Amino acid sequence: MKKVFLVQPGYLFGNEKKSAFLPYAAATLAAYAFSEKEIAERYVFSGFICFFEEYETALQKLKGADVVGFSNYVWNYTYNCELAKRVKRENPQCTVIFGGHQISPEATPLSRYPYVDYMVFGEGEASFAALLRALPDGKALCEIPGIACRAPSGEATVTREARCSADLPSPYLSGTFDALLCEYPDVSFTALFETNRGCPYSCAYCDWGTAKGGVRLFPMERIRAEIEWFASHKIEACFAADANFGLFPRDEEIADLLIEAKRRTGYPQHFDVTYAKSEDPRVLRIACALVREKMSNGPAISFQSLNPDVLKAIGRENMPLERFVETLKAYEANGLRPYSELILGLPEETYGSFVRGIGTLLALGQHSYLDIFRCEILSNSVLSKPQMREKYRIRTVFVPSSLHHVKADESKRSYGGSEIVVATSTMTEADMLRANLFAMTVQSCHFMGLTKYIAMFLFREKGVPYETFYEQLSTRLAQTDAVFAALKGRYEAYLRGEGEISCADDAFGGITWFPEELFFLRSLKRLDGFYEEIRPVAAAFLPETELLSELLRYQRLFAVTPAAGKKTEEFSYDFYGFFRGETPHPVRRRLRVTITPPFYLDWAQCARYTVWYGRRRSGTDAFCAASDIDVRREEI
Repeated sequence: MKKVFLVQPGYLFGNEKKSAFLPYAAATLAAYAFSEKEIAERYVFSGFICFFEEYETALQKLKGADVVGFSNYVWNYTYNCELAKRVKRENPQCTVIFGGHQISPEATPLSRYPYVDYMVFGEGEASFAALLRALPDGKALCEIPGIACRAPSGEATVTREARCSADLPSPYLSGTFDALLCEYPDVSFTALFETNRGCPYSCAYCDWGTAKGGVRLFPMERIRAEIEWFASHKIEACFAADANFGLFPRDEEIADLLIEAKRRTGYPQHFDVTYAKSEDPRVLRIACALVREKMSNGPAISFQSLNPDVLKAIGRENMPLERFVETLKAYEANGLRPYSELILGLPEETYGSFVRGIGTLLALGQHSYLDIFRCEILSNSVLSKPQMREKYRIRTVFVPSSLHHVKADESKRSYGGSEIVVATSTMTEADMLRANLFAMTVQSCHFMGLTKYIAMFLFREKGVPYETFYEQLSTRLAQTDAVFAALKGRYEAYLRGEGEISCADDAFGGITWFPEELFFLRSLKRLDGFYEEIRPVAAAFLPETELLSELLRYQRLFAVTPAAGKKTEEFSYDFYGFFRGETPHPVRRRLRVTITPPFYLDWAQCARYTVWYGRRRSGTDAFCAASDIDVRREEI
């Protein structure tokens, strides 16, 4: 019997309690292949390499392998290439197969990888199984669909991509993961839950919808059985592998099945999804049900850009802004806090259109959270094509994968990387740096709460556009704040391809943070100095000294810091009623406002719960205004 191993390494997260993703992509190959009698009679599946083990340790596990298949994506590609080289050097007779989203005919030609025998493109189940069937006899290998192989002459041949039906064996129900769960009993594994395959959209930056052929629905019998598997195996978290959950009527039934399983067994506890890109009432009902059950956070209402030229260039349509406002209100009326997403560095985006886009979302009422991603060139995306790079003069650098919320020494063990956009025909390198600093300012100061009330007041009372306030604040911080200036230097190096973007601080647990998180935490630790530093920016728009001082005091009141008990402040203006929408203007009224924040022992605990975990809940809980913490108001 020939031995088959599959390699899909991922990271272990957490300190005391370790968590990781199950190697689902690789497991689908094993489940499909070993469901065939011919393969099961000739091969034995010998297991996974699912973590970034030391190369020598991994090689010992792979000793005597006849076939090793590698599932590749940005976070493990570098590691896989090095391990594959060593496998081939130690065991030249071993067949090495590369597949996964990172592998494309154009970006990864077989001729560049002498240690790889075959490459599989797109959906790999049928092609991988066909390779296993053909390898013992060495017949018709170059006729297998969806692969790259070497002809007898040594030249590489690429065949047309294969596509699978939706009637695929489940890696959960087939027992493919049973040995792995026994091998790592102390790891809390997250399960990918695939109820359909495919995406009806073709956004140029994404590699999800590039394969045509429509969306294929997996059978409901399989879905019900997998949910029972998650429950019986006490899987705490599931992540939907569907591109648009909620697109189909049956998705509501699937969500109900997950909720019922949790109520009955306690598992799965969490279900994270990528919702359908519409304001369909079905998505609202699903999101409300999952949030009520505390299985999911607020849904995303994504835009990626608000510039019509950008949307045309990337082949994307957004919902009209009028409908966005209605959808936002509908979510909030049901107790949900939806967030939005943008991508920085897309073709046709300018610095001006990027900051105006953020200002528009804020003006329309998006105050929960805004995720801002840096545009990344994925191997199988339309944006990776040479003609797109040339047309939009896309310039990129390669940066190591940035690991967030892990121990600082672990962050240096990065085994993958990303090709990020640093300039285009409409955005220079200098503009890209400014845009990154603006994004960091908005995320840390507005969405994490440092200046949210100040910006909202200036917008509503003085007509100051959000982007104007935050541009001036960003400029001020770059000139006067040492922490901000240091992070600016980190961004400069990152955009030159000279380092990772994450950064650590022993004061906050010695783990790595996003730059906006670290700036926020360090500012939170020196609140008096921070507000004195930014006071001139606010004063430029609000010259009324008494009103400004009270506004700054009101903003500061809501900060959550370690060992802080009940806090009370007296005010001459009813800011509380104003920000809750009870009055159109802050009425002069003597009030006493009292808040009762949660108690945290130290800065490490405060940072973990208010920023790391709080941000997962569509915002940060380091400011009471962003959570359900008790706030009381009484007249004096």
